[in-house]
Amino acid sequence: CLTERHGKLKGLVKGLRMHPSRHRSAMEPMTVNRIVFYDTRTSQIHLISQCELLAPLSGIQQDLDTARCAAFCTDLTDTVVPLNDPQPAVYHLLKDTLERLALQGGDQTSLRVHFIVRLLRLAGFHPQLDRCANCQSPVQTEGFWSAAQGGLLCPRCLHEDPRAEAVTPDVLHAFATLAEAEHPHALDERVLPILRQRLDEFLQWRLDRPLKTMSVPA
Repeated sequence: CLTERHGKLKGLVKGLRMHPSRHRSAMEPMTVNRIVFYDTRTSQIHLISQCELLAPLSGIQQDLDTARCAAFCTDLTDTVVPLNDPQPAVYHLLKDTLERLALQGGDQTSLRVHFIVRLLRLAGFHPQLDRCANCQSPVQTEGFWSAAQGGLLCPRCLHEDPRAEAVTPDVLHAFATLAEAEHPHALDERVLPILRQRLDEFLQWRLDRPLKTMSVPA
């Protein structure tokens, strides 16, 4: 569970085996619930005594592509957010994104790109875009994208990743805008696929474990 006040939690639901019908609707993935839990203190697994379904977000399950996008967002959050570390902004980002998917479904690529950039910024995991990832010198107008190095390389450090590709100012501006935006922005259709490609490359290189939800189109 990702909570607003207590961060990401692992828990066992009290009475689930004895009364599965009492909890089934509330314990579905990608739903909003109110839970009561007891901090065991001696373990990272807490005891959940109550779980009340607040919002089923049933629109997510009405379309396969929407469900894939939602699953990717929850999977990425689970990967980059540590246990028991309260991050209210991350909670609201995920909740808002899932609610938008449930209601709109539509422009999933824009939602996905915004979610990745914003989540990585909030979690302190974002690519380095203002300075060279190798020599730390400022990168102002000319930079080269290197997922392997964790961000941009300046021309002098291009030898660190000869496959790095030049990044245009409009792509860098889109990165910066999305990182600070609490809500998705309309993006230039020419920039959007480039952003998605760069972000997917970054995640594949920098995450500790591969995301199963990245293996299918979102």
